[in-house]
Amino acid sequence: METTTSTWSQAVLVNPPALQPSEVRMILITGTDLLAMQEAALTLFDAGHIPVVGEWFAQPMAALPACGAAYEDLFEPMAERLLARVDGVLRLSGMSGFSDSLVRMARSQGLRVFFNLEDVLAG
Repeated sequence: METTTSTWSQAVLVNPPALQPSEVRMILITGTDLLAMQEAALTLFDAGHIPVVGEWFAQPMAALPACGAAYEDLFEPMAERLLARVDGVLRLSGMSGFSDSLVRMARSQGLRVFFNLEDVLAG
């Protein structure tokens, strides 16, 4: 299975592992550093997974004039709804009570929780 990557993402993951279609997972990424979460998302995407970051949904919605809700009011419910749809959670380092709460919710739903990118890529 040939994996195509963007030039920018090739710097992040030089040799992405080949995956069988049944191994593709949707992973919710949580943590405190948005840039680190986005870099992890790019690596997961290049490896054949579907990365999800809650901010990607909450920020554009909050920016809509018709929304009427602040980002802070949208983010947590959005992340909790995403949790119901993903196959696992990648919890990056940094102090975040909400990220810790997502990990507890994920575990209570029987989802796999990863604490580093290498473990997600290893399966």
